[in-house]
Amino acid sequence: MSNPGDIEAVITERPLSGEISGISIDSRTVKSGEIYVAIKGENFDGHDFIRDAAQKGASAVVISKDWYADNKASVPTGFPLFLTIDTQLFLGQYANYHRKKQSRPVIGITGSNGKTSVKEMAALVISKIGYVHKTAGNLNNHLGVPLTLLRTPDEAEYTVLEMGINHPGEMTYLCSIAEPDVGLITNVALSHTEFFADIDKVASSKEEMFTHMAVGGTAIVNLDDVRIDTMSKKIENKLTFSFLYDADIQGRIVESEKGTGTVLEFNGCEPFMLQTLGKNMASNALAAAAIGLKYAVPIPEIRDALASYKGFKGRMSRTEAAGRTIIDDSYNANPASVEMALKTFSNLESDGKKVVVFGDMLELGRFSRQEHRNVGSLISDLKIDTLLTFGNESVLTVEEAKKYGLQDARHFESKKELTEYLMNFTDPGDMILVKGSRGMAMEDVIELMKNEVN
Repeated sequence: MSNPGDIEAVITERPLSGEISGISIDSRTVKSGEIYVAIKGENFDGHDFIRDAAQKGASAVVISKDWYADNKASVPTGFPLFLTIDTQLFLGQYANYHRKKQSRPVIGITGSNGKTSVKEMAALVISKIGYVHKTAGNLNNHLGVPLTLLRTPDEAEYTVLEMGINHPGEMTYLCSIAEPDVGLITNVALSHTEFFADIDKVASSKEEMFTHMAVGGTAIVNLDDVRIDTMSKKIENKLTFSFLYDADIQGRIVESEKGTGTVLEFNGCEPFMLQTLGKNMASNALAAAAIGLKYAVPIPEIRDALASYKGFKGRMSRTEAAGRTIIDDSYNANPASVEMALKTFSNLESDGKKVVVFGDMLELGRFSRQEHRNVGSLISDLKIDTLLTFGNESVLTVEEAKKYGLQDARHFESKKELTEYLMNFTDPGDMILVKGSRGMAMEDVIELMKNEVN
């Protein structure tokens, strides 16, 4: 292993021989030749699985000096070993060392909503001009970002990183690892307020993307988000996108969605069908187009790339069960994404009833009760017939919806009970939105619906 410069704490306790094929932090999936880095998490300690990693062919392990001092006997004898003060810090620093060795551009994408969609769209756009390595799945945190960088193939020409945070200061740390040449903030909304005092703290933490890019980096600015527009005023190198204002990527929704997609155009291109629902997805497309503009991807090719994007399960995706149309937005939820989903759903054309299945929004801290009440108030103002909820806080959503006039609003103590009612109450032709935070796993309701059919 090459020593990444400033990591003086890493020492070779036992010699390392042979070719290194990669880095792993999971003893269950470590491959022969990879170095295993033992990470201590909230619910596990990777040091407990060193023997497992060795048995699977790991070429070496990186472990805590303090842990090793107390547990020498538990380490396999004759096994290559590196000691460091902090294994998590080592992973980040080694990823930064690896990133500096490579000349390819790094695009960093963050925001309260839409990070994954923009990452996927941007990768499609940039792939028109070169080989793109991107964040796999949702590996966007303090462990996922360095792993993505370390796993970048030599032949890759661009790296597109999704960068998520839920604590103050995390974006600065991630940027210190990735040093993005391009930084994009999709939007700023109330999220993770269990750890952020208010939306202004969320905004200042997201802003670290712009202030900690690589020297000479370019900011991609959403002019339709007033907080992002404000924080970008002093930035010289930037490209902008907007539906509302003059921008480098100027978008227009030609036709509202009818349950299949949105007809969109930008910068004079021929209108095209974006195969995802909602204005927020259209905004994500403009963001990806701006990244393409930065790298001189021709507008027609940007358009074709965006037209090919089919979205992801759980992100305003469409499915069916027994003739009922299901809009699955169960991947995650915060107040802004719930509002966007509800308004989009309300505007969809349907010959039957419109039913919202809503699970709690998590990590809202002191804002939680009021924000769940706000959802109920909003639902009562929209073209929605029925509200069915699950979770401790969404009881308040039902109360508020009834208070403001929605007669059919019910809370359930179990997903099974909710699903049974849903299947008995709805008919073919009805349309159902399923929404909730990741920890609520509201996709279970969809699976239960489909199982009821089978």
